[in-house]
Amino acid sequence: MNKRILFLVAVALASIVILSACATPTQAPPAPTTAPAAPQPAAFNWKMRQGEKLRVAMVTQPWTQFVDKEVSKFKELTGIDVTYEILPEDQFRQKTTVEFAAGTSDVDVFLSMVAQEGIKYESAGWYMDIEKLVNDPKITDPKFDFKDFTTSGLGIAKLSNGKLIGLPVYNEFGALMYNKELFDKAGVKYPPKTIEEIEAAAKAIHKPSEGVYGFVGRGAGAASTSQFSSLMRSFGADWTDASGKAAVNSDKFLAAVKWYGNLHKQYGAPGATSFSWQQGQDLFINGKAGMWMDASVFFANVVDPKQSKIVDKAGITMAPGGPAGQTPYVGGWHLSIYEKTKHKEAAWLFVQWALGKEMVLKAQMNNITTSRVSAWESEEYKKANKYPEFGATFLQAMKVGNAQWNPPVLAVSEARDAIGAVIVKAIEGSDYTAEAAKANTKLQSLLDATPKLK
Repeated sequence: MNKRILFLVAVALASIVILSACATPTQAPPAPTTAPAAPQPAAFNWKMRQGEKLRVAMVTQPWTQFVDKEVSKFKELTGIDVTYEILPEDQFRQKTTVEFAAGTSDVDVFLSMVAQEGIKYESAGWYMDIEKLVNDPKITDPKFDFKDFTTSGLGIAKLSNGKLIGLPVYNEFGALMYNKELFDKAGVKYPPKTIEEIEAAAKAIHKPSEGVYGFVGRGAGAASTSQFSSLMRSFGADWTDASGKAAVNSDKFLAAVKWYGNLHKQYGAPGATSFSWQQGQDLFINGKAGMWMDASVFFANVVDPKQSKIVDKAGITMAPGGPAGQTPYVGGWHLSIYEKTKHKEAAWLFVQWALGKEMVLKAQMNNITTSRVSAWESEEYKKANKYPEFGATFLQAMKVGNAQWNPPVLAVSEARDAIGAVIVKAIEGSDYTAEAAKANTKLQSLLDATPKLK
């Protein structure tokens, strides 16, 4: 009986093994033919601060006027209301500085210049660190592309301690704009690139009895110093010497002052010592001046048919070269955020919008020299640009220019006033050397009082 049971068990086990061997093996699930789609990042929330209000303080110039026409689009995009103010430069600086100093300002976003008030505003703690905002993914649009800004553009918004306190709205350089028709009429070749060529052209064009002047430029004291800095360096001079001491009474500096003063006296317009950019521009765009030395940003006005009578006659080159070569100043305004703003995120949204790729390209198409590589390299700009010499001159100026167009002091306005008085004396034909000695003493005292940034 036991043997019979064992035999049946053995047969049963053998059958199981055979059936198992004949069974069809289990198939693995087929591999997907394509990889699953990567999760898409959520769209940037431009309305994250809707309902808030911003106060934006701007200076009268082409870029701010361009943005003024577009502000309503920012309101639609974000739901943020904007009070957008534009004031003349001197009035703007006085008003914002007084408000910041009082500690009661409700300004959120404002234009600024490192070379003008950088040391003063940073020492007072009024600038927000822009790189901290750029590096915050919660409030920065991934499409903003910070790396698209030119190095030279970002350079105008950096302090000596390396802090980035704004983003450039445009770059400008010390330029000489000229009227080709008046040059042709006088039988003079263009563009004039040296002080000798400018003097010869001014002499040939100058016909005050007909209301035409050979040259116009800034002569209104402090307002003249920024543009004069290009000329100063072409003579091999600077605000300070190699040891950092004041040097506005050096032989080279005085040579530049003398040349500039003589050019105004002999071939300039009456009342030149009251001229800032507006007065020079008015004469130039109405065909009353052969040359105008000022900031390249104003070329947008020169070729604007709504303002200018010489749109098809205008040319532009860098400020003239002298004994030490051609070194135009490079500068520009940057958009900054007030450190004590109560609307940090909303303010940063405005900066991103105003200086995003789309807006910057629009500005570039309006002949504003922006700081984004993508704008300069865009096919739209290349096709629309009617002034190829403008782009070529701009790029060259970015290579050879000098960004220190103001004395490196805390009290920049005081320094400009003192040095501007020297230029006024030269234009008037007065004793500018004695004035330069006074200005040098003043500048040295301002240098000694300037704090070192941490």
